[in-house]
Amino acid sequence: MVDGRGPNGERLYAASWYREPYDSELKGYLSTASGPGWALIACRTVPDFKVDDCVAIEEQPRGSQLARAVLAAAWQFKVRPPRIGGRVQVGEWVRIRIDYGLKRRNAWERDQG
Repeated sequence: MVDGRGPNGERLYAASWYREPYDSELKGYLSTASGPGWALIACRTVPDFKVDDCVAIEEQPRGSQLARAVLAAAWQFKVRPPRIGGRVQVGEWVRIRIDYGLKRRNAWERDQG
């Protein structure tokens, strides 16, 4: 699914985790940021489900340094490259969002308002 544009106007796809990062992998990086909040980054997919060339897109709250922390931790991320016509597209850009200190709400909680 195309989800915007990458740093140089490339198609940007929503990331699909191969393996979500463990809290222990993010803890040291996120401890330098001010939460709660979230960060969006864009990364190019490379072989072995890894990412490279990551850039910050947005963070909330602004100035929280969450995007900087997520960029520093991105070398550990494992995402599936997007598929186009059933073919894996290594080298395409994906959007990754990391939430820090935000409670995840399940579908039932969202429906209840």
